[in-house]
Amino acid sequence: MSSTTNIEINAAYVASWKENNPKLALLNIDGNYLTYQNQKINIGEIYMQDILLNPVLFQNMNQIDAKDLFEVIRLHVEAMEIKEKELEIKTRRLQNI
Repeated sequence: MSSTTNIEINAAYVASWKENNPKLALLNIDGNYLTYQNQKINIGEIYMQDILLNPVLFQNMNQIDAKDLFEVIRLHVEAMEIKEKELEIKTRRLQNI
């Protein structure tokens, strides 16, 4: 999947969530970035649909506020970055064996 396609898919998810939940009006997409007030996170390397794997979040998407959803997405991005670093370290170790 090309990154442009992922950007479009992520933007479509956010637009859909905003359409169904007016509390998310302060969330915006600017290229690879999700913005909320004066904060921004790079979402170019994640798949926004993965956020919905959490059944509680999925069921409450129409009630969650922008601040809380932004925080969930920020934590998801950080978790994915940590997983990638751990994988790089593991791969490097295996190559040195």
